[in-house]
Order: sequence, then C-alpha cells, then structure tokens
Amino acid sequence: MGSWFFEEKDKIGILTLDKPGTDVNVLTTESLTEFKDQHLAKIAARIDLEALMIRSAKSRIFVAGADINEIAGITTEKDAFEKAEQGKAVFQKLEDLKIPTVCVINGACLGGGYELALACTYRVAAFSDNVKIGLPEANLGILPGFGGSIRLPRLLGLTKALPMILAGRVVSAKDALKVGMVDRLFPAGSLDADALAFTRQAVQKKIRPKKRTKDFMTGFLEDNPLGRSLVFSRAREDVAQKAKHFYPAPYEIIKLIEKTYGRVSPRAYRLESEHFARLGTTGVSKNLIKLFFMSEKYKKVAWTKLAVKTPPVKKCGVIGAGVMGGGIAQLVSAKNIPVRVKDINEGALGGALREAQQIYQGALKRRKITGYEMARKMNLISVGLTPEGLQRCDVIIEAVVEDLGIKQKVFKDLDERASAGTILASNTSSLSVTKMAAVTQNPGRVIGLHFFNPVHRMPLVEIIRAEQTSEETIDRMVQFARLLGKTVIVVQDAPGFLVNRLLLPYMNEAAYLLETGMGPEQIDRLVENFGMPMGPVELADQVGIDVGVKVAHILQDAFGARMRVADILEDVKQKGLLGKKSGKGFYLHQGKKKTVNPEVKTGTHPAKVSEEDALKRMIYIMINEAARCLEEGVVDSPETVDMGMVMGTGFPPFRAGLLHYADQTGLQNIVTDLERFAATVDRERFQPSPYLLKLAKENRKFYS
Repeated sequence: MGSWFFEEKDKIGILTLDKPGTDVNVLTTESLTEFKDQHLAKIAARIDLEALMIRSAKSRIFVAGADINEIAGITTEKDAFEKAEQGKAVFQKLEDLKIPTVCVINGACLGGGYELALACTYRVAAFSDNVKIGLPEANLGILPGFGGSIRLPRLLGLTKALPMILAGRVVSAKDALKVGMVDRLFPAGSLDADALAFTRQAVQKKIRPKKRTKDFMTGFLEDNPLGRSLVFSRAREDVAQKAKHFYPAPYEIIKLIEKTYGRVSPRAYRLESEHFARLGTTGVSKNLIKLFFMSEKYKKVAWTKLAVKTPPVKKCGVIGAGVMGGGIAQLVSAKNIPVRVKDINEGALGGALREAQQIYQGALKRRKITGYEMARKMNLISVGLTPEGLQRCDVIIEAVVEDLGIKQKVFKDLDERASAGTILASNTSSLSVTKMAAVTQNPGRVIGLHFFNPVHRMPLVEIIRAEQTSEETIDRMVQFARLLGKTVIVVQDAPGFLVNRLLLPYMNEAAYLLETGMGPEQIDRLVENFGMPMGPVELADQVGIDVGVKVAHILQDAFGARMRVADILEDVKQKGLLGKKSGKGFYLHQGKKKTVNPEVKTGTHPAKVSEEDALKRMIYIMINEAARCLEEGVVDSPETVDMGMVMGTGFPPFRAGLLHYADQTGLQNIVTDLERFAATVDRERFQPSPYLLKLAKENRKFYS
C-alpha cells in the first residue's frame, strides 16, 4: 500500500499523506520517492489542474519529520549528503510546480514536514493545540537538510529565522502566524473546507504571497554586509555561551546561513547538503538521537499491566506551602486543574501564592500567556489553614519538611479525612514511602511523587512505588504526571530513590576533593567542561547545604561507610554557611555574581589529585552506584537510569546518559580506575559493585 492518495475537486488536486500501519506520518525514502515519481511528476504534466493542496489523514499529525531511524542509520558523510540531496530534489520539484500549492497543517509539522510546507506557495493551519511547527533538527545534532536552512530565512528574514533554526524552536499555531511561518489559521473543525476555499481564492489571484515588511533596524541588519556580520557575530556569542564546544550543529548552521543568506541557487542548496553531511555522522548526533528515542519511549511506556484506563485527576490538594508546594500548585493550575493548598502558617500560604504568581508573571513577560489566562489560572489555586476543600481531591500531595515523623503524622491525618478514592502522594526526595504508608489504613493508595526544583522547569518526576502501593495508584499517578508535562520514571522505594542516590555521592565526592586542596572553581570548571550545566560545589550552594547534608546523612545511615558525609560539609553547615539562600556557602553570592568564600577552609586533608582523576572520581562513583541500583532492582533498566540522570540532573544530553557514557568509555576501564581509587583513596567509597565487576569480566555493557 502507498502512503499518498490523490483526488480532485473542481480542478484542484488534493494530495493526502496517510502512512499505513501507524498513527504518525514521517517522511521515509520510500514515501518521498512515491511522492515525487508517482504524484508530482503526473501533477506537473497536467495542464488542467489549477492548484494543489497537500494534507494529512492523521488526526493530530501533519508530518512529524523525516524518518529518524534513517538518520540514525547514516554511517558515512557520502550517505548523509545523498539523503539530503534526495529530499531536496523532491521538494524542489514541488516548488517548481506552475500552479499554486497550499500546505494544510492540522497537527505537528516538524523538521522535514515543515520543509515540505516551505516548498509550497502557501501554508495554512488549524487553530489547535495539536499544531506545533518548527525545524528542531539542531536538537538532534544536525541541521535542516531538505532545503529548510535556505527557505526559512528567505521566508522570515535573517533575524527571525536564524535564532529559530539554531534553537530548534517549535512554536504554536498562533505564534507561527505571528512570525509569518503560516499565512492563515482556520478552525480545526472546518480546516479542510476553509483551506479549499483559500486555495480557490489563490487560483483567482484574490490572495497572493505576502511580502515581508521590515522596519529600519531589521533592514539595516539584513540588507547590508555590516548588519549581517553583526547578526552572525551575536549568534556566535550566544552559541558559545549556551552550547559551548559540545554541540557542533549550531556552529555549522551559522556557517551555512552566512554563506547562503539571500542566495537562491543550486549551489546554496548543495552547500546545505554538505554541511548536513558533516553533522550526520558525528557522535554527538548519534547520542542525541539515542536520547530522542528514549524520550519518546518514556512518554508512553506502560509502568503497570492494567488493561483498563484509570480515571484522571480532576482536583488536587497540596499540603505544605513552601517553595515546592507553591511550585506544584502552579504547575497543576497551569493544566487547568483546581488545586487546594493547606498549611499551618498563614504567611507560608501567601508565599505559595507569590511563588505561583511569579512563575506566571515570567510566562506573561515572555508572552507565553495572556493576562486573562494568568488570572484564570491563579484563580484555580485556593489556600487555607484548615482541611476544608481537601475532601473532594483525587490526589493530595504532601510537601512538608523532610522529616519522617512529621510526614507520618500528615499521612495518618489525611488517611482519616480524605475520601476512599483519594491518592496520598509524598514529594519526599529520599525518605521511605513504605514507612509513610504503614501508618495508614489503606496503604495501597500511598505513593511517592518526587518533583524536582524548580518544579515548572525540571522535566522529571520520580514516582516511588512503596511496598504496599497498588497498580491502580501507580497508573493514575503516571497519567497525572504526564498530564503535567513531565517525563516519568517509576522506581522502587529505597533510600534516595534513583536520582538523589546517584547525585549525592557525586556532590559528596566533590567535597572530599575540596579537602585535598582543590578549589571550588577548579572542581566546578572540570565538571562544566565535561558538560554538566552546573558544577557540584555551586549545586550544593543552590540546593542549600543544610538540605544536602540532611539527605546525605539519610544515605549514610542506609548504606554505611561508602556514603560517609565529608567533614567539610558538616563544618560549613555548622558555621551557618547554607548556600545561596543565606548569601554565603562555598561561594559568596551577590545577585548573579559569585566569588569563592574565604571562610571555607579547604585542603584539610591535602593530597595531590590530577584533574583527570578528580573528574573520574566524581563521575565513576555515580556509575558504580547506578550499577547497584540495577542489581538491587531499584530501577528496571539502564534506560531508566539515563532518563533520570538527563532529565533530573542535566547530565549532558550529548553523552546520551550516564550508562551510555559508561558503555562508550568501557566498563573494564572504569573498573580498573575504581580499583585504583579503592586502593589509594578509600576502599569503601570506590569498591566496584559486583554487577559492574561481572559486566566488565564478561566484556559486556549496560546496554546489550
């Protein structure tokens, strides 16, 4: 069966893409060949056709992009170049048609899908949240290779198109119309009929392609060499700051557009293929594609065996109005779910409302929402000192202080007050959810729901399965977290769960390195040069040293000597140097500026450590602990570890995750170094786990 279907209505051709056997349209080599040879060739030969519409039969998808499996399979620059040239030949044939062409966008129109749209005379789309438009190739370590790098700047101009391609930005239908990526929006229910009427108007020349207007500054920046050099210089500065040296794609994009902007020639399109080919075989691109496939999998992976869909969450309660409680309330209200926040402190309730309002005000300033939407969503948040308003909640999330005794009191009280169908969830970062469930009469409805700070930005939610948690409770919380826009991993109830169990030893090891005499800036620079968004010493200050030490002690109590908290952390805490919130920690914080705090005495246990070994100690200790988590069944797979670390800690995406990095480094090499550190630094901290030793001995990897 083919993927394309042609019909006519009053001399207007309608070409529909409907890839068989899937609910998503993607552009494969096969479907592009069919498009060109079986349809475009015939349409070009027709003298009776007056126009062509291109549409999708899928309900929420126009074209999700080129087939990423084919991109992942590219092994040589020659292969990459040829694939780009093949796609370009198809879209050039579309652009060369002598009749008006209208692309009808009913849903996701990404990558190769939008490159197809760019080759049309006009683009119309639906007023729908399903419509997402953009060229996100840079997020896969490549660039638009089917002509998009040439056509989008031609359509929007340099100053609008370059940032969009560099960031791989995807926009809504409304924003696409605003910047000129589409020509018209129609109601989703009448999109096909309205698009047909639009096409007839184009045939009658009542509609013509819009000519872009430029203000003085835009004209200056785009229409003369000096202005363009300023645009490209600023773009390079931004890329150097954000992507640093880790991601080659943005640099190639700038080089390409610098060479081709304002030129429409076969040479310009060929240059695009050449730059695409340089990126298509890089290790960065391959790792980002691995991460993309993992991310797509975790959007829909089934964490239970329930065959029946569980009821959705329609109202939420939050106990505790601190920063986390306020952040959770804002996130829930952003998805149009009413939320009730309870606290015993009236001032804290006001703080929760301020936290939510500040987040919304940031979105308002960036024009992500309107003032009306902000007011409506804020009105979904109510607060109170009493339990009134919690009775009809489908889920109540506890976000009080990280103290097991206090949390148990909260759960015992909620168990007595909440209706039978209400799920009781804890936002604990490290404490036993099983022990919280044990004080309730219905422990099957108790679960861990660990959000990361800041709640509205961090993409991960750890769902913790207590020993008593029911399958239905897990399923409902997975659905709820996904509704909130989060990536979900489900882990077993163990101290620190997954992310903190790996992150705290890494931060603790940084503290041990401080004791050897390495400076905070040196340690942070090492890790940032590895690709982490923030060094471990600065992270300790951001989290709060008192908070970090508390969690570290929970892990020390659970796992003994291998998690022993470094003395310097205790000393800094005792001095009241709590990090950014107190203005002093390992650094002195003044606004966005930070300088090393001279009150903190490093080098209390001097030892000569090379920078290479320092980095290995911090990273390998996480790999070793991850192996233990797999061995103990805390997590189900290496993929879950990698999703947790990338989404929960910012582990470098271009490395595809902690355990992908371990496999690429070589487990035998890691074991050799761990054994060396065990012999020369600390046997308890660095003794390789049995599972890691087994994999290395058998010459296997985490990923088989």
